[in-house]
Amino acid sequence: MNRRRRLTATRPEPGTGHRTRQPSLPAGQLCAMVLTHLHAYSALDFSPTELANVLGRPKSRGAITNACRRLAELGLATRTQHQPQRYRAKT
Repeated sequence: MNRRRRLTATRPEPGTGHRTRQPSLPAGQLCAMVLTHLHAYSALDFSPTELANVLGRPKSRGAITNACRRLAELGLATRTQHQPQRYRAKT
């Protein structure tokens, strides 16, 4: 008979070196963070990966890519390069 082990989720003990998940941001907060950073360095362009690392959200690259695209659609940012994607604040 084939038996499968059932894995149960357990919380790591404090101080064991396991990272906890970052809390979710309120709606629109990530987009605002991206726009603020782009405006702070308006002479430079950034890739979504660079923005994710600078903003301290390296696991949010996909969401940051979506935020950059949305900002470009709204006319608040400019896509300066298509491959690889790079964005700059629109001045």
